Amino acid sequence: MRALQVLAVIALVLFLIGQVRVGGRAEFNAQGFFLWIRLGRFHIRVLPMKPRTEKPPKEPKKPKKPQKPQKPKKEREPVPLPERIGGALEYAQALLPVGLEAAGGMLRGLRMDTLELELTAGSTDPADAAMLYGKANAALGALWFPLTKAFKVKDGRARVKLDFDAPSMTVYGAAALSIKIGTVVWIGLRAGFKALSGALAVRKRLKLKRRKAA
Repeated sequence: MRALQVLAVIALVLFLIGQVRVGGRAEFNAQGFFLWIRLGRFHIRVLPMKPRTEKPPKEPKKPKKPQKPQKPKKEREPVPLPERIGGALEYAQALLPVGLEAAGGMLRGLRMDTLELELTAGSTDPADAAMLYGKANAALGALWFPLTKAFKVKDGRARVKLDFDAPSMTVYGAAALSIKIGTVVWIGLRAGFKALSGALAVRKRLKLKRRKAA
């Protein structure tokens, strides 16, 4: 009975860990480009990087002792080039579909938590500002619809502002992507099992071909 309780607790902990979302957040504004990595509720800034503190120079390393000469290893017979190319192609044919399937699963599992695009049409001339406003709306539509079609957007906002005090057009964008740890683990295990099975099958076929050629 106690063993069942322990297994139930372990299963519950693994399930809760699997529900934790990992991902990243990117933001572009007038100050530059910023990037964070997300692990649950924790965010670690990647860009821009903090300046590194200079370390004191290391002491010169002591000269290494002369090593004893090693015995020459027996060289294996080189595999002919056509055979190598054929083997590489067989591995690629077996593993490429698995990689594409895993990539598709990752994309389907990704969720865009936030997506915010804001264009500000700025000009001191009202006519120029109106022209920029129209161009900004067209550009925003061209960006917005492909993004919302490719990803599941949880919280999305898009707008165009008009500012007669701003000297020119400004752009602000922010996006946060995340995926569950459980989804990543499941896709990784599934793809790894398929890749291993495919690689072993190719290896077996290549060995049979070499035996027949010999």
